[in-house]
Amino acid sequence: MISRDLLATSIDLNGLFYPARGFDSVLAKYVDILTLYNDDPIYKVSIRGSATPLRYKNRFFLACCLHQLAGRDFTDVAMLKSDGSQLVTSAGVRSFISRTESDYSDLVIFDFTEPCLEHVDLQSRFFHFREIPPDAANTETIFVQVNGYPSSAQDYELEDKNHLGLRKRKVLCSLDGQPSDHALLRLKTYETLDFDPDGMSGGSAFTVQHIAGKPTAFFAGMIMRGGREHIHILKSGYIKAFLDEIASGARLDPER
Repeated sequence: MISRDLLATSIDLNGLFYPARGFDSVLAKYVDILTLYNDDPIYKVSIRGSATPLRYKNRFFLACCLHQLAGRDFTDVAMLKSDGSQLVTSAGVRSFISRTESDYSDLVIFDFTEPCLEHVDLQSRFFHFREIPPDAANTETIFVQVNGYPSSAQDYELEDKNHLGLRKRKVLCSLDGQPSDHALLRLKTYETLDFDPDGMSGGSAFTVQHIAGKPTAFFAGMIMRGGREHIHILKSGYIKAFLDEIASGARLDPER
């Protein structure tokens, strides 16, 4: 658990200092539900787990896993406005042409830059991704937090009540070693989860580390898969490399 000494201090996130008490809620802001548009008058949306919204080099991107979109077109992916009034679709998408042995190839990035310029209220949901965390041993990592929307916690009652109740979960973890796939990092939950983690894929992960004696938070990556005791995340350095390729001018395909 988080120590009392840490709770009495503040944590640096992108140069802003937040009280450690309640900081888990600050980090939990930066995760979204992965919604898809349905051409149906009643079931207008489908929920496919979680997604990670990132602002990078003044552009806005939504990251998730390819396996979350099985059987659906990329063009169906949308962000639901906070008041539920509108679905906003992306302006383009980038993914790997074919799968490799690494889970890195399961990454999909949607470009929401133009939609966010039109719907400025969406921008606050994107974490300003500036740098990856430095390599840190267990002794320097205070905790890792993952955030997501497990399927079992969501209320999807559109037929009778027209109600969509969304509930996120935040889970504290510790480092638990390097898998054979170097794009991933394995985490161990502080406590065995009392809920089914299905639907957490695509959610965000943040790490808090001792940097020059100061607790500092960084974007650590995105959840790829997990169980009740272990969670695997795609390292943020790999996500940054993918975004750099997009920022360099690589074309985003508007369709699959």
